[in-house]
Amino acid sequence: MTVTGLHRLPAGLEPPASFRDALADLRSARPRPQVRLRLIPEPAGLAPFAVALAADVRPTPDDAGPAAPAGVAEGPEPAGAGVVGAGAALATGRFMLLHDPAGSAAWNGTFRVVTYIRAGLEPDVATDHLAGAVAWAWLVEALEQRHAQHFDAGGTATRQLAESFGALAGEPAWTDLELRASWTPAPRDLGAHLEAWSDMICAFAGLPPDPPGGP
Repeated sequence: MTVTGLHRLPAGLEPPASFRDALADLRSARPRPQVRLRLIPEPAGLAPFAVALAADVRPTPDDAGPAAPAGVAEGPEPAGAGVVGAGAALATGRFMLLHDPAGSAAWNGTFRVVTYIRAGLEPDVATDHLAGAVAWAWLVEALEQRHAQHFDAGGTATRQLAESFGALAGEPAWTDLELRASWTPAPRDLGAHLEAWSDMICAFAGLPPDPPGGP
């Protein structure tokens, strides 16, 4: 799939060529087909120019019965939805590209990618102390495999467990893993960063890697 709809710009501001080029890169990106992207309002005040995408991962017919990576459930909808339906999302997330033409000392550059991913965990691995390290490894590997040049990457992995009691004792327990991460991309081929992120969220969803030569 290709990314469309990336034409909205902040009102009253003339976008610099660098940001227009960045949007063109994102539009030409080819994220994995299981990742459903949609344009959402960007948070105010983070940067003079920004674009934000929300995503969820749903299996395609070719994904029947994937083997989930260790610690990641194949079916539960994230965020403790309680009831998993036939069309439940396997993972959800957000991808934001921020741009400050004047540069930012905090970013060490003029662009910054800010991301969030959440997916369900198998209950028996919710307390696995390696779960966060595995999530971070997926991020590092995805960026490397897509040749998405970057630096100053950082992030936080959080595991959540919810159990119900009393009148709610019949509600199913749920666990999930969240990864909040950001990095400064090299200011070229920014579409590779969106493609890498699509690989990350598919890994969280328990889908196998794309074969060589895949989209």
